[in-house]
This record gives sequence, C-alpha cells and structure tokens, in this order.
Amino acid sequence: MATHQIIVPASTSNLGASFDTCGLALSLYLRVEVEPLPGRFEITATGEGADRVPLDESNLIIRAARYVAAERKIPLTGARLRVDSQIPLSRGLGSSSSAIIAGISIFEALTGNRLDQDEFFNYALHFEGHGDNLAPSTLGGMVVAVVREYVDFSGTDRQSLLAVKRPWPEEVRVVICVPDFELETSRMRAILPQMVTRHDAIYNVQRAALLQAALAERRFDMLSEALRDRLHQPYRAPLAPGLSEVLKLNDETGKYPGLLGAAISGAGSTMIAFVTANGDRIGREMVERLNAAGVQARAMEVAVDNRGRVIE
Repeated sequence: MATHQIIVPASTSNLGASFDTCGLALSLYLRVEVEPLPGRFEITATGEGADRVPLDESNLIIRAARYVAAERKIPLTGARLRVDSQIPLSRGLGSSSSAIIAGISIFEALTGNRLDQDEFFNYALHFEGHGDNLAPSTLGGMVVAVVREYVDFSGTDRQSLLAVKRPWPEEVRVVICVPDFELETSRMRAILPQMVTRHDAIYNVQRAALLQAALAERRFDMLSEALRDRLHQPYRAPLAPGLSEVLKLNDETGKYPGLLGAAISGAGSTMIAFVTANGDRIGREMVERLNAAGVQARAMEVAVDNRGRVIE
C-alpha cells in the first residue's frame, strides 16, 4: 500500500491589531510520513516537543483523523506515523492547528476521500476555534479568516470558516524570536477583558484595515502602526518577561534599517518582526531584550510559506 507524506506549515496569528482575524503561514513544518497499517496506529516522533507527544490514540493527529472518519461513516485503516516537527509547542506558532490539519489530511490520504474547503474547515473547527491559524496552515500565505456562526435547518448551532488568501510581498520576511518558556493559549485568553471601550475597538479596526491596505499598496512604512493593538497585546505582554521590551521596537524602526514592525505571535511567547533586510541583526536585538529580562531565547529568519499543507 502506498506511503504518503503530509507537510503542514506553522502559522503566526493576530498580526498585531488583526486579533483572531489574520494569520500567516511560515516555513517551519510538521511532517508526517503515513504508512498504512491495518488495524492500528503507531507513532514515532522526532523534532520539537518529541518527548511530550503522546504516542497512543490520545494524540491529536489520530483523534482528528478518527473524528472525520466517524462523522463521514467511513472505515479508517490504521497507519504507522513518523512525525517530525520543526514547530515549537505552546509558543504561538500554531502547533495544535498543524496537528489537526495533519490528522484530517491523514484521513484523506488513507481513504482517498478528499474534502472540499468548507468540509475541511468545519471538521477542523471541532477541535480548534482559531481560524487565523487553521486557514493559513491549510491554504498558505496570508489569510483573513472569519468564523461564521449560524443555525442549520435542524435548529443546530453550527460554525463555518470563511477564508480569503491574500498575496504577501516577497521582500517582507519574518524574524521569529522563541523564548524558552511556554504560554498556554487558554490562560492568555482568560486574562483578556470581556468588554472593551468603543475607542479601543475603533483603534483596532482602523489598524487591522490599515495592515491590509498598507500591504496591498506596498506602504511598508505603515506596518509598525498597523501592528499596534489595544485588545490583547497590552494584557499579555506584561505576563511574560521581556515581551513588552520587544514590542517597543515599533517605536524604534528608524534605529534598525530593514525593520518594519513587531508583534506577539498568537498568544505568545514567540515574538515576530517583519523585515526587509538585516534579519540577523534584528533577531539578535530581540534576543538581547529578552536576555536582559532573564529569558533565554533563539531567533531565526523564516519565509512565508505560500503552498499550505501538502499531501504527497
């Protein structure tokens, strides 16, 4: 029986003011080799977080594959899964979304039953409510994602994901700075206020729109303003040493040639910077600011992945 290779990119979400709205696929990958194995699943894991990945049926990848099979009432043979990940766990780079996407893709590979985009995202939303991670890791590039809630013909509450992929300028690259501590998304979401002022809501809507317009018109000088936010970063950054200092790079773009702006990646702890040059220097500056707060970190420059998930 044929062996398949599934490749899913990491993602960074929120992009400053575009909270729960916009995400970007990055050239760090979850790779899963799938060898059919009738009757059971077996997993071996290497790479980031390999010592913490469940090697039984509680693994999120297997759970996602089995869920889709059950929903579609299609028998699912087992498989030997060789999982290798470059995506740090619980660092705001979409590691859980990539696992969900890989699991649904395993269902497709093993059954030959290919899902359309709406079906794919509907199953993914069962596990993960963050369309701004799911959509870019599936489609590649920059994606604007909207979770739509509705009531179906039977009176059941449903969700669907509207996703629009947009072009990303090739000369704008991403520097990620990964601290040596994790931040749980649930905890980082729990600290956010339930209500915001109209002033703060308008502030974010303006900058989320500005991000799309600035990228479309190549006004990269406006990105530092578009990445400013009042809905999540001011509440999350103080909870972790050094993050607020990295965010101050938005006020200092003139000091670092090539720097366009900085933001928290997802719920953190990873920080991202958008650059057109001098990525190594800007990455070192991000690391130094975290080091000064007593945090070890590593930085790397990555490209935007425009393919999204691949089944070979």
